[in-house]
Amino acid sequence: MNKQELLLSRSYHIPLAMFDEAFRLFQKKYVYPRNIILTLVLLAVGGVYVHAVIKDSSQTLGYLLIVVCLAMILITWYNTFKLRRSLHEALKEIENDIYELRVYPDGITVLARDADGSAFTVAEVRPETPAQETEEKTDGENGFQQIFPEQEKQPAGADGMSLEPTEIEFGSNVKITEYAEFFMVYLTYMKNFYLIPKKEFSEDELTKLRGLFGRSDQQ
Repeated sequence: MNKQELLLSRSYHIPLAMFDEAFRLFQKKYVYPRNIILTLVLLAVGGVYVHAVIKDSSQTLGYLLIVVCLAMILITWYNTFKLRRSLHEALKEIENDIYELRVYPDGITVLARDADGSAFTVAEVRPETPAQETEEKTDGENGFQQIFPEQEKQPAGADGMSLEPTEIEFGSNVKITEYAEFFMVYLTYMKNFYLIPKKEFSEDELTKLRGLFGRSDQQ
């Protein structure tokens, strides 16, 4: 990323309600479609076995498979909404954090600070993380490994190293969507996202951001 030309720099706070709304919209855009497809497939499979047991009511396996299909549908949607509730509770711990954004022609950097001003970085939860460790940090993937504020904070200067902001270079792996109150920067390769509140910028600055972010989805 070319950091020689700084276009915008801003510090901002993200209200808990905005985080809640952002995650709801995230699930609606990226998780619900997958859940719906899975639900339709399971209903189709279950329908086959319903037809089978109607023709031959002695097929015990058919009844069992119908129950399994229905259970999988319920679990899929239950986990989706359970994750949202769990995330809300976790976000309360970082509700007062401050985020420092720097915008460049080919990307952005984001650094988070506690309310007392100390910076921290975010430990990633990767797919290869052992199951037991991952379960302690998240209630389920649901197409989203873990939103960054819920992850463990590591203070600046840990292990004798200075803290560097997260660098996000514009490209095919970064999906930026504009909503009424914020931009959502979704990192497909990390399965998490960042929020940029629009109220922190003037209309001219928002126009510049839209130009950099490309033709965002207007919601």
